[in-house]
Amino acid sequence: MDGIKLNLGSGNEAVPNFENFDNSPSLLVSKVPLLKRLLFKVGVLAEEQWRRDWSGVRWRDLKRGLPYADNAVSKIYSSHFLEHLPPQNARALLQECHRVLKREGVMRIVVPDLLYHAEKYVRETRAALNRSQLDRHAHQTFMNTVAGFYVDGGRPGREHCYMYDLPALVCLLQEIGFRSIERCDYRRGGDSELALLDSRPDESLHLEVRK
Repeated sequence: MDGIKLNLGSGNEAVPNFENFDNSPSLLVSKVPLLKRLLFKVGVLAEEQWRRDWSGVRWRDLKRGLPYADNAVSKIYSSHFLEHLPPQNARALLQECHRVLKREGVMRIVVPDLLYHAEKYVRETRAALNRSQLDRHAHQTFMNTVAGFYVDGGRPGREHCYMYDLPALVCLLQEIGFRSIERCDYRRGGDSELALLDSRPDESLHLEVRK
């Protein structure tokens, strides 16, 4: 299927032949080399951030919608991004995705699977030998995962605002009007181009939907 292809919440990993969008402050800083160098020298930017290449990524606050006409986009990919939006903003963005997708257009959504983390918590809790171990491992890991602090220590903008399991996400997508909602395995699905973009196999819920 030819046409416009979007990668929403891409980070600095631009996909060739896709329109890659992210709202990271680091992306804005990267456009001003002198500022980037200064922030690195004074310790505001870590070396990993300093070396990060944002080529091919466009900055956009996706809470403001998508800059495309109705029925203009063929494919959309979004991985580990929706959970960083408040639920009302995530719904609004998915509505925008539905609006801009062509008839029969496809979207692949990847989010952390709340059920996976809940079941992991139960297993580790049952295996805990004492209360201090429970606090240090199972409980704290689960709470950090839900809050998103496992990403990078809880810097603003990287925390999780919501977590999804299969029923919650399917209901949301159905309410918006998506059809043919299919749970997929890692790097498997009806659209192989989108499926091969997956990079988080163990903890993720992968869905492929069509308009």
